[in-house]
Amino acid sequence: MENNSAINVFSYNIWTDSGTRQGRGSFAARIPLFREKFLAYKPDLIGFQETMPYQRQWLMDNLEGFEVVGVGRGKNYDNESNVIAYRKDRFDLVFLETFWLSDTPHKPGSRFSTDQSDCPRICTTATLRDRVSGLLFRHYNTHLDHVGAFAQAQGVSLILNRIANDYEINPLPVILTGDFNVTPDSWVYKSVVGFDGLDKPLADATAGIGISFHGYHPERGTGSKIDFVFTTLPFDPEKSFAATDGADGEYLSDHYPVGAVLSTDVSVG
Repeated sequence: MENNSAINVFSYNIWTDSGTRQGRGSFAARIPLFREKFLAYKPDLIGFQETMPYQRQWLMDNLEGFEVVGVGRGKNYDNESNVIAYRKDRFDLVFLETFWLSDTPHKPGSRFSTDQSDCPRICTTATLRDRVSGLLFRHYNTHLDHVGAFAQAQGVSLILNRIANDYEINPLPVILTGDFNVTPDSWVYKSVVGFDGLDKPLADATAGIGISFHGYHPERGTGSKIDFVFTTLPFDPEKSFAATDGADGEYLSDHYPVGAVLSTDVSVG
């Protein structure tokens, strides 16, 4: 893999915080660790989940060198968002859209009427151009429902159909990040890696890295792998990892951010 074509891509559930949580686990308490540890990984592209308006604004104001894009999942574009952050000196934004995981995906705040929780769910999609290689690619970032198995299946089916439709219009490489709230033995996961709507499979670039959700108690050993970076781009599986950094009982989130090193040089794939 050529170094100048490599990009560090993360899926990072940042743990929702309206700004009222105090002490351990609050976003304010985790900011020093974010600055010291997470940014040391030199991310190029990040799909965040669970960013409340307060957190989204902090990222916009403080994530130096990055553009942070995306809207909240609520009816008035408020509440949690799945923002995408990209390095401004590396990528140009060509297209941006948020759609709702529902029977009416262009209706803000909508949701499936089956077994979905009360939470609307969304997918943020950004088409980016890499200034190094000139490659155009699409990044989809989502957070599936945490309650309903059928709603999870509906959500991932909608996303995969959208990916296939976009690909038919203009066949660009794909990155799909997110907290899927399912493990690799699930139907949802198998439907992603078995998806045949593209010329190349959506490979799990973070396979084999261990748990990602630890619930702020990694010592219990009860976590699970529910966060993923899927892609059609070339990647080095030996460089994928979970950011397990912690200090004095504080962690980056109740999830470990998961990272993968992808290449925008598609000739190596």
